[in-house]
Amino acid sequence: MVEAHRRIERFRWAIALSPAVAALILGALWLAGVPKRRPDLRFSAPVAARPGTTVGLRAWQVIDDDRGQTAIVAPRVEVELRNEGGLTLASTTLTESRVQGSEGSLAIPDGLDAVLTLAALAEIDGQAVTVERALYVQEGIESRAPKGRAVNAFQMYELGPLRASGERDPKTILDPRIEEGACVPELRCWLSVWVGRRAGRARIVPRAGLRSEPGTAIVRHGFARFPLVVAGSEALVEVELLEEEGSLVAAREVRLPVVPGGLVARASATEGRVRVEWQQLGDPTSILIDVFDGGRWIDALSLDPADPVFVAPGPGVWRVQARTDLFSDNTAAVAHVVVPSSRGGADPQRLAAEAVLKEADREGLDPLALAILEGEVRAEASQDAVRALFAVPSFDVVSTGSGTSARIGDDEAFQSAQERRRWLAASAILLIGLVVSAVLLRLELLSQAHARRLLDALDEGAEASMQRGPPGRGLWAFVLLVFVLIAVLALSKRWF
Repeated sequence: MVEAHRRIERFRWAIALSPAVAALILGALWLAGVPKRRPDLRFSAPVAARPGTTVGLRAWQVIDDDRGQTAIVAPRVEVELRNEGGLTLASTTLTESRVQGSEGSLAIPDGLDAVLTLAALAEIDGQAVTVERALYVQEGIESRAPKGRAVNAFQMYELGPLRASGERDPKTILDPRIEEGACVPELRCWLSVWVGRRAGRARIVPRAGLRSEPGTAIVRHGFARFPLVVAGSEALVEVELLEEEGSLVAAREVRLPVVPGGLVARASATEGRVRVEWQQLGDPTSILIDVFDGGRWIDALSLDPADPVFVAPGPGVWRVQARTDLFSDNTAAVAHVVVPSSRGGADPQRLAAEAVLKEADREGLDPLALAILEGEVRAEASQDAVRALFAVPSFDVVSTGSGTSARIGDDEAFQSAQERRRWLAASAILLIGLVVSAVLLRLELLSQAHARRLLDALDEGAEASMQRGPPGRGLWAFVLLVFVLIAVLALSKRWF
């Protein structure tokens, strides 16, 4: 008995230190759960691309400035195109934007047909940071990037019914469109009215939300144009078609598309260079430009009001989106530009009509595009026809996304490691509790046996022995319960 007590005494110091050890484990777990400050590098790139083309790229770092406010900076970023084995197929270094972040494009090699990886690499504050995006490269693949604007029903383009004066001629056309795709309050936009082959005049009568006065314009080669200024978040205008002597032929009401707080932009091409002109509330500032081939993002750059020109990607029809910062997709301006081949070729308005009809499955056939392809629109009206053609598709914005953060992968890895640490800590605490409880239980059993022998020696019998159990009976169970609760606490994601 004495020898057993001596052996148990050896564990006294361990029993006494066990709460401190459990506390140290919890403290270490809490410290390990404090997230390390990793640079927040963000990378925006398309999901789909065709071999032999380019993809637009943007990268930026989000930081907290000295005043605790969120700011955007432009680290040096290199982008690599990798295959499944990690081999680099192409690479580029992004340039610093005139507005925010870094920008550029990457050429996709010919002959590829695979799921590849775009990796943005940067060294920030001595740390190597990587952001990866999957890129599906396939011949003929189309983009599935989100398209549209977040506006209410009263800010969308809507044509009212055509009202004819007298007997209606089935060939009567009265098709008003906003050339810029949408009007912006307090900025000038242009209303283009297509009337087919009819001569005469067109007249507008503002109904609501316009600063413009009623006006009349002569129809030239099938089109009449009116400058408008929207005063509020909604606008209605009545459009009338008149004979040359002034009699009314037809009229219809049109709800103008309106984007509060946006930009208004136009693009034109000359000798392989694209010039962008834009309006914005306040003084003109530099803007971000994203170039698309249909819905596929092919280039990212920025322009300054003093030099609003960039090199065209080549012959074709290009969508140009302009915005003031990285996060204003919804208020971006949209313009389309037709770049003819230097060796001649198709007429610009025919190229534009074919480009518009490519979206026919999703957006419906455009009667103006069909009329151009059927030769019903005069060549003299080419500029007016192209401006009117892109009015409807210029309303929607193709989103380039908010960017993938480097912290997403880091956070997932950190949370996975912290989960393992929580289970290890809980297991260690529970093991300590089991050892301490086992020692206390052994001590309690020895004490009970010793007490029985003493009572038997005093002839008080076993019954009295059972009634006078030694103090501390069940202490081992209480200690085990405490350690179990501490182990459960270690598994709490809220605290650790």
